[in-house]
Amino acid sequence: MDLDSSMAPEADQDPTVQNNGPTLVNKSSTAGESAPVETPTATPVAGPRCAPTYTAVQSVIEKKEDGPGPRCGHTLTAVPAVGEEGSPNYIGPRLILFGGATALEGNSAAAAAPSSPGGAGIRLAGATADVHSYDVLTNKWSRITPIGEPPTPRAAHVATAVGTMVVIQGGIGPAGLSAEDLHVLDLTQQHRPRWHRVVVQGPGPGPRYGHVMALVGQRYLMAIGGNDGKRPLADVWALDTAAKPYEWRKLEPEGEGPPPCM
Repeated sequence: MDLDSSMAPEADQDPTVQNNGPTLVNKSSTAGESAPVETPTATPVAGPRCAPTYTAVQSVIEKKEDGPGPRCGHTLTAVPAVGEEGSPNYIGPRLILFGGATALEGNSAAAAAPSSPGGAGIRLAGATADVHSYDVLTNKWSRITPIGEPPTPRAAHVATAVGTMVVIQGGIGPAGLSAEDLHVLDLTQQHRPRWHRVVVQGPGPGPRYGHVMALVGQRYLMAIGGNDGKRPLADVWALDTAAKPYEWRKLEPEGEGPPPCM
């Protein structure tokens, strides 16, 4: 993915956000050769599956600020390892925690009028823009302080991993709804995490919170539902990370979709 020119990294320091997903190619059979016909197999009918077993893990927090502490509305995103295992710069797989609120203020019925366009009634007075990393191999929490301009404090946002990057969108903070901009936390360089703002053209999902976003086919960012401060939503938006310039497209899926929800 390309970055905002005002936030673009220097060539010898920070790589441009890229898409590492596979190319969608129709691999046909060689001319003159017939493709093998697969014999369909019966799918066994399975009963209810047992619930997964959870085990409490004793995490390591060397300094108080390394741990995220109690909060709600944050995101926790799995990011793969960086570097070659066994090398000095290797960093194992991590869980990246961003944002969240440590206090709640107001509600949709009793709060004062929004102080910003599109603001919702609820205010998250304790919303943060903190970044914490949990090393799944050592069970250790650490506080990350990326360079660059971070997103505004927020909670009830969405976060999705694209390779070793975490894409942040939406949410709600102390002033109401956050802007719809896409922010990327680039963890490609082992010891120089950096914030970027991604340039996206045209209209998009707009400010919202309580929605979901996922990377589909290692290529498409899909955003669904949420609340725009006025009502629950059921719309579907897609962004192709392999197509430039980047732009959101509103999809109109066939069939009966889920009701508006968040």
